[in-house]
Amino acid sequence: MTNQPKLMFNADPRQPGSGRISVRSLHADLVASLAGRPDKGRLLQSIFRVRVIGAEESGGEDLPDVLGRYEILENEVQFVPRFPLDSGIRFRAVFDPRQLDHPELSEVLTLEFSLPRSMKHPRTQVKHLFPSSDSLPENLLRFYVCFSNPMRRGRSEDQIRLLGPDGLPAPDTLYRAPIELWDKSMRHLTILLDPGRLKRGVGPNRELGPPLNAGQKYTLAIGSGMIDHFGRCLSESFYKSFQVTEAVREPIAVERWTILLPATKSRQPLVLRFPRPLDWAMLWHAISIASEGGKRIEGRIAIDHGEKRWRFTPSEPWIEGSYYVNIRSGLEDVSGNNLLAAFDRPLRTASHLVSQAANRSIPFHLA
Repeated sequence: MTNQPKLMFNADPRQPGSGRISVRSLHADLVASLAGRPDKGRLLQSIFRVRVIGAEESGGEDLPDVLGRYEILENEVQFVPRFPLDSGIRFRAVFDPRQLDHPELSEVLTLEFSLPRSMKHPRTQVKHLFPSSDSLPENLLRFYVCFSNPMRRGRSEDQIRLLGPDGLPAPDTLYRAPIELWDKSMRHLTILLDPGRLKRGVGPNRELGPPLNAGQKYTLAIGSGMIDHFGRCLSESFYKSFQVTEAVREPIAVERWTILLPATKSRQPLVLRFPRPLDWAMLWHAISIASEGGKRIEGRIAIDHGEKRWRFTPSEPWIEGSYYVNIRSGLEDVSGNNLLAAFDRPLRTASHLVSQAANRSIPFHLA
C-alpha cells in the first residue's frame, strides 16, 4: 500500500515564527508533471493555499491568503511564508488536487495550525546600514537601513534623524519622501539626503549649502520607536557615526576595476575590486556574468570590504572558455555618479543624450 499524501506544518526551532507547510508523499510522476508546467506558479496558488482564520469565520472564502512562495521537491510541494508567522494566530492550509486530474488524488486535504504564544519572535533590530564605511563623501546621496524583521510604515520621519557635529539634529538634511521608500520585503528602507542641497547651483544648495560638510563628523540616528510587522518597537536605538571626506564628482571608471579570475573546474569566486565604494543595493542587480554566447551564468553574489568588493560564486564549476562581466550603465556609487556621468553635472544637450554609452562589458577567458 502506497503512502497517502499528508499536509504538515514544520516549524524551524532555530528561527521562531518561521516554518513551511508541506504536502508530502506525492506521486513522483505528479511532482515531475508539476515541475514541468510553465504555469505551475499560478496553478499552485489555486490548489495549495494558506489563510488566516478570522474570529468570525463564514466558510473561509473571504479569509486573507498568507503571502509566500512554492518549492517543488522530490516527492513533496512546500509553501514558504514570505513573513514570519505570528504566534497565537490560527491558520488553515488547504490542498485541493482535483484540478490536477490525477487518478489517485481526489481528496481535499485541510490542516489547521498555530504557533504557540510561547514562541516569541526575536526583538527587531537594525542589522546593517549602508554605506558601511566610517568615511563618506560630502555629496553622499543615500543610506540603506536593513532591519532583522519586516517593518511597518509611518515612523521614519519621527524616528530617523541626522545629527550634526554638535550632536543636535541637522536641519533640512534628509529628504522626506511622500511615501517611505521600503523594498517588497519591508526590511530595507532607503533614506535620501536632500538632492536639492546636493546639486550645486540649485536654489536649496545656494541658500543652505550641502547637507554634509567635509571634515565634520555626523551620526545617523534611528530611534527605537520604529515599529515592526508584529507591532513592537525596536529592541534598541541605532547610531552610525561617520567622518565626511571631500565630494566625489566623476563617473565610475570601469577601466580602474581589478578582476581576479577563478580556476577552471572549480567553484572559486570571480572577484571584482573597485577603487571607491559603489551603491550597495544596485550591486546585487547591476552586474552579471555571461558566457560567450550571451547565456547568463547562475550563481551567488557577495558584497563586502565596504562595498568595494563584489564576488560571484557560480552554481556549477567554471569551464574553459570566454566570458563577460556585464555592467548596467545605471550602476551608481554612493554619490549617485554612474558609468555615464557624475550626479552633479551641468544640464546635457540633445547631442550629449544621443551619445550616451550603453551598458559596459569586461571580457575574460578561463583556460
